[in-house]
Amino acid sequence: EGTVYQRKDGRWSAEITLEEGKRKTLYAKTQEEVIQKLRQAQYEQKQGLLTTGPKQKLADHLTYWLEQVKKRHVRVSTYLRYRVALKTHILPALGHLPLTKVTMRVIQQFYNRKLDEGQSPGSVITMNKVLNQAFTYAVQERLIAINPCTGVSLPTEEKRAVQPLTVEQAQQLLQAAQGTILEPFIALAVVVGIRHGELLALHWHDVDVPQGVLAIHHTLTQVENYHYVIGDPKTKTSERTIVLPQPVIAILLAHRARQKEARLKAGAAWQHNDLVFCTPQGKQLWPANVRQRFYGLLRRVGLPQMHIHDLRHSAATLLRSMGVDLKVIQGIMGHSTLDMTANVYSHVLPSMQKEAVEKMNQLFEKPL
Repeated sequence: EGTVYQRKDGRWSAEITLEEGKRKTLYAKTQEEVIQKLRQAQYEQKQGLLTTGPKQKLADHLTYWLEQVKKRHVRVSTYLRYRVALKTHILPALGHLPLTKVTMRVIQQFYNRKLDEGQSPGSVITMNKVLNQAFTYAVQERLIAINPCTGVSLPTEEKRAVQPLTVEQAQQLLQAAQGTILEPFIALAVVVGIRHGELLALHWHDVDVPQGVLAIHHTLTQVENYHYVIGDPKTKTSERTIVLPQPVIAILLAHRARQKEARLKAGAAWQHNDLVFCTPQGKQLWPANVRQRFYGLLRRVGLPQMHIHDLRHSAATLLRSMGVDLKVIQGIMGHSTLDMTANVYSHVLPSMQKEAVEKMNQLFEKPL
């Protein structure tokens, strides 16, 4: 297909029909040249490289992609992170550009400027996630031919060093937290690796004391305006049932008894939310409140500063050091893959190194 004709000014023209009946006109000095252009355009059309569409600004496309496409398929926390990257960094710098004029060089220079301004590698990587996905969608919509993020040089994100707790340090924390709301929180995090968002969404009906098991069905998730709601867990494998050690069950029972006393004391002010971790009035306990208490406990015990999530890392490592099979640890932690259990959360404790050295020493022992 394609119409070829000579114009009144002597030049030759060819037209090719694109999506939705739109037509693209090609020009050349000779009939042979315009036919070559037409054949090239037809080839590009078959390859999906010949595109058309409104000359929209990058800001319009990014906003549409985030609000109408991406928002429906990601967790609220992911959506909020992407929106911050857009509004704070991407749109002010690039939003005015026509979508079709954004090149790999433009993207690379943008990332370089952000790094020069002091943005972290992780922040720039998040910006690239947003742009890369949005441009991929633009290619699928035939708005552009090539994703300009393809081939850009990204900074290397240095992962925060995690130093898991030793058995002795975990015992120190539990002893120091005894009788407080942090005792069951730390016990569940460091013994069976429950995420802090999952703990704050835990209800008493999720805990089966006679059977000694606990079910994870929800997590506390941040939504707009820094509010939190109880929603679905991180992944499908995050929904799991965990068998609890007897000492942890005892800690939970003691915590429930203290909570009943608080409920009687609060009287009519008590909110019946059935939460395992709540305020003295039964209200939702927020992550910032727990973090503040946890950091205070670390200072009191004299342990190095660490993130609450490091308790989960510690759980996987301690379980591994005790000889628990990786597949079992994967189920307890709710990991989607065994590689995640082995590579991300399983650190090497000094005691494990010592045990390995002792085993290697046997190579040099003389046979009896």
